[in-house]
Amino acid sequence: MISLICQFQAVEGTGLAFIVYSEAIKNMPLSQLWSVLYFVMLLLLGMGSMLGNITAIITPLRDFKVVSCISDEIFNGVVCLVCLLLGLGFTTSSGNYWFTMFNDYGATFSLLFIVLIEVITVSYFYGIKRFDKDIEDMLGHRPNWFWKIMWAGVSPLLLIGLLLFYVINIIQGGTPTYQAWNKDLGKSEQTEYPLFGQAFIGLLSVSSVSCVPLTALYVFWQRRKHAQRLKQQCTVNTVAA
Repeated sequence: MISLICQFQAVEGTGLAFIVYSEAIKNMPLSQLWSVLYFVMLLLLGMGSMLGNITAIITPLRDFKVVSCISDEIFNGVVCLVCLLLGLGFTTSSGNYWFTMFNDYGATFSLLFIVLIEVITVSYFYGIKRFDKDIEDMLGHRPNWFWKIMWAGVSPLLLIGLLLFYVINIIQGGTPTYQAWNKDLGKSEQTEYPLFGQAFIGLLSVSSVSCVPLTALYVFWQRRKHAQRLKQQCTVNTVAA
């Protein structure tokens, strides 16, 4: 029991789920039954979580004309196959290394940045009044003043504060580190990522938020191209007249 308590104090994340809990279940009565139930629960939990994630991937991809001619079954299967192939890297001997990198740097900054852009876009570009009307069409009534204050004021300020805090924390933290097992000391210790790991972290952070500026540039280029066509058409019509 003392050893199990020590393990709970030293292990977290995937180690807690697959090592410590497994060790605890092994010492319970009917350990085989509880082991099967526990890992079936983890499997169903993972599948339930991935349903939402896969839907979030498939839905925007369906907006592209390139994939509009592909049937839903084939397209969904291809997306799941690609995700499976990408996930195989996390099951290798160095999988925990890559998992830690994605878990620590793959979503935090991008999530804060994208949500901040969404709040500002809806509140100040799309407009609170139009958003109110959309909600009234869906729910049958308009939201009260509390939600308008949260959308237009409190939420953007909180998100900006969290984003600044995260960036300052990363800068002050220096070189990114991770927990690595030291076989000589018999414990985990903070280890700096190598140069290629730091470069991959930078690429991971940039790629996850690049959709916002790239989309803005694309829309700006499309509008400028459309304006040039209208200008040329007006010139032709003027000359012809």
